Amino acid sequence: MDAKSFRENYEECRAEAAKATNPSSKAQWLLFAEEWLKLAEAAEAQQRLDAATAKDVPAK
Repeated sequence: MDAKSFRENYEECRAEAAKATNPSSKAQWLLFAEEWLKLAEAAEAQQRLDAATAKDVPAK
């Protein structure tokens, strides 16, 4: 999966949390959303690192 997919899952969880009528369910959806967001941010950071590293590697 990539950062875009992680962010889509984040948004889906936020939407489910907004629809939840049970406070416990809402809290669980928000926890899921938080984890997806962490994964998205980590994937984006890795992409930036990969891009920066690729610029520094001399061509063969």
